[in-house]
Amino acid sequence: MALKRYSKIEPKIFLFFMGPYTVLINMLLFGNCVFGSASAFFVRLGTSILYFAVIYSVFGMAAMLVKRRFPGDHELFRRIGILLPLFCVMNMLTVQGVYLLYEKLSLGACTVRREMEWWVTAYGCLASAILTFINEAALGWEKWKNAMTETNRLQSAYQKSRLMSLKRQLHPHFLFNCFNTLSSLIQEDEQDAERFLDELTKVYRYLLKGEDEQLVSLSEELKFIDSYLYLVKTRFGAALRVAIDVDPQEWTKKIAPMSLLIVLENIIYRNVFSKTQPLQIDIRTERAVGGALPSLPSLLVANTLQPKPVTGDGFDQEEALDDLVSKYKLLGRPEVEIHESPSRRSVIIPLIELNELLL
Repeated sequence: MALKRYSKIEPKIFLFFMGPYTVLINMLLFGNCVFGSASAFFVRLGTSILYFAVIYSVFGMAAMLVKRRFPGDHELFRRIGILLPLFCVMNMLTVQGVYLLYEKLSLGACTVRREMEWWVTAYGCLASAILTFINEAALGWEKWKNAMTETNRLQSAYQKSRLMSLKRQLHPHFLFNCFNTLSSLIQEDEQDAERFLDELTKVYRYLLKGEDEQLVSLSEELKFIDSYLYLVKTRFGAALRVAIDVDPQEWTKKIAPMSLLIVLENIIYRNVFSKTQPLQIDIRTERAVGGALPSLPSLLVANTLQPKPVTGDGFDQEEALDDLVSKYKLLGRPEVEIHESPSRRSVIIPLIELNELLL
């Protein structure tokens, strides 16, 4: 089983640090006598490196235990505050161990200097402190690089989401179906045709506006969805049932534009439904309570599952939903949640408080 490391470059730090450390500690232990014989010098150096490599692994396990207990970036000073005194105590034991080791082995003519115990211990504590700060810096650098990589990935996903939104705006199937419906209405009822055209205009006006904004109010999104649902319900009639129950107190909350459109298109295009087997969609607000934390507002969109075989309609609806999840990650907001059972699917979209935008 591979040993867990404090950071990815910890082995390199160890190799770079161990040589100078062991040479200096041998000078403190033996004085100038350590350079009296080249062969004895290298024997002591090899013995020291082997001894301190074992000790370093023990220090590493202690550091990992503390890191596991306090892993957060905000707990950096707590980790250091625990590790530094802990390592000093461990260094006292380590120094006693190295004295006993050399006294037992009696390598060469040199004898260890007991009067230097506290100097050797102080040096060990200083070296441990330096290593601790270096390892913490390496860990912070790795986290920063990973965060930048994730941010770039999410930005790419966000740009892709914008492109897919543009494709949805110009999607020929949607336009074709709308124009077919409009043509039928013109022949049957001019007033209905006029309203249908008015709602279609509202939909495309919002789509064009939404491309330039990161967040919109929930009330704006719902007005847009009313227009969109009017178009699709005119086409599908009683085969599509939509119930909206949104608390007016949540209307001022913010949401990523076209979030509901993505979810509703996913539902409509990926389910089969008819007058005898209607598709039920419920849209409502709710608040999830997180223990001692204040309740978090969200918008829940649930529907009955009546899946149909996937047909090539020009874009992947599931991919669009994945892009919505990525968009919320990029915004640094709570994640979009998707829950599915054999008969029902729910998508929970977090609503953003106005005061969050000021932070």
